[in-house]
Parts: sequence; C-alpha cells; structure tokens
Amino acid sequence: KLDSKREPIYAQVNKKKTGQVASPEEPIYAQVAKKVSAKIDQLNEATSAINRKIDRINKIASAGKGVGGFSGAGRSASPEPIYATIDFDEANQAG
Repeated sequence: KLDSKREPIYAQVNKKKTGQVASPEEPIYAQVAKKVSAKIDQLNEATSAINRKIDRINKIASAGKGVGGFSGAGRSASPEPIYATIDFDEANQAG
C-alpha cells in the first residue's frame, strides 16, 4: 500500500533526469514535440533523397528508347509529405 505522503512515481522519474538539455520549466511533452519534429525532418529529407533517385532512374529508363520505363515506380502520382499532429494543452503551449 502506498503512503499518502510519498510522491507519485512520475515525479521521482523526472527528478532523475538531471542531464537533460531542456530547461526544468519546459514540460515533457514540449521536449517530446521537439524530438518528434526533428525525426519528421529527418524522414522528409530521406524521402526527398529517395524521390531524387527515382527521378534519376526514370530519366535513365526513358532514355533507353522507351523500353521498360519505371514511370511512377515506387511512388504515387502526387506524393504526400509526412504529417504528425501534436496536441498541446493551451495553458502550457510550448514555444
């Protein structure tokens, strides 16, 4: 049985994270949002690189007398960017 004077577990866990770069006042979800945004940027860069390679393949294939072209291989007619939605508590909105 938990003693009512003990702190909740999440508070104890947060106190142990003394090596974090973020300021102590910054809410944990703001830190997570920054990491998610950085990851989305990485994924978008990787997607752009893949699309450039597909474009090169298509140009090479179309130069070969139109035989065995890869038009549209591996991508849709209108590729969509990667989206992520992060909901913030408006009272504690980051940024």
